[in-house]
Parts: sequence; C-alpha cells; structure tokens
Amino acid sequence: MAKLIYIDGLEVELTRKRIKRMNMRIKEPDGRIVISAPYFVPEKEIAAFVRSRRDWIEKNVSRVRARSLAHPQPADKAEKEAMRAYLKKRIEARLPVIEEVTGLYCNGWTVRDMHTRWGSCNTTTHHINLSLMLAVRSDAELDYVILHELVHTVVPDHGPDFYAMMDRFMPGWKKIRKELNYG
Repeated sequence: MAKLIYIDGLEVELTRKRIKRMNMRIKEPDGRIVISAPYFVPEKEIAAFVRSRRDWIEKNVSRVRARSLAHPQPADKAEKEAMRAYLKKRIEARLPVIEEVTGLYCNGWTVRDMHTRWGSCNTTTHHINLSLMLAVRSDAELDYVILHELVHTVVPDHGPDFYAMMDRFMPGWKKIRKELNYG
C-alpha cells in the first residue's frame, strides 16, 4: 500500500516491496513522484535518495506535464470517436500523397489509442499504426509521423540509411520532430 511522504516540499508516493533496490518513476499525466523501496530501507535513506536526484525529478516532472498538455485526454467516448474520425479523414487525405511522392507504401494502417509513441510499423507486414493523439497535432507533424513509419517499411532501424531517407523526403524533419516531442 502506498504512503504519502513529503521531502523538501515534494510529495512522494512511497510503496514498500520485496525488492533489492529503490526505484523512482514519474507518473503520467500529473507528474506524481512514485518510489518503490525495499522494506529494510529507512525513510531517512529514501529522503537522501530523493534529494540526490532533485534535478532529475524536476526535469522529468516538467517533461511529463508538458506531454500531458500535448496529449489532451478526450472527455468521453463520444469525443474520442470524434477525434478518431477526424484523424482518419486527415490520414486518408495525406497518406496517398506521401506514398506517391516517396514511392514508399504501407499495406494498411490503424489509428490506435497509444500514449507512449506517435506511431509504429510492423516491418514484416508493412502495416502502420498511428496514435489517436495525432488528431490534435499539426499537418506537418502528422506528415512527419506518416513518413517516419513509411521509411520503416524499407529500413527497419534508425541507422544512417533511415536518416538519409528522412532527409531526402523531408529535409526539415528534425525541427518537426522536436516540436512534436514538446519543443
């Protein structure tokens, strides 16, 4: 069972477990600090652990909160389905254009409610999955993710060949990726 403790103004959710080492996570969407610690570790040591990682905590709490702002959660199922329909129309308009320009084709695509990635590609079947959260992102960001996944139909990893193809088809992709990943 989790217990709330306060360390130098930080609220920390502490859970004791049968583990060997302490570990810390920042939970989405609110940036909660969660620590799992072995039963035998005193709270004084846990406090020292948190203090020693204060910079990491602040950086990652900010990152998680920024991600949550960029990934607004639909209010209900109806809103989620409206977002899905809107995104599908955008993909149906953009994907054929990108495929035609690049000569890279997928064997199908799906909109999925993914929270940790913008897209994925099955390099065997050439089927791509695109995050529902792209519904609230710009056309340039959507095009970037589509292209990224289409390039994976030819180059499965993120090696030099992958980046060369990205540069060839979308010279400004690095700037778009940076915006997509919260500036």
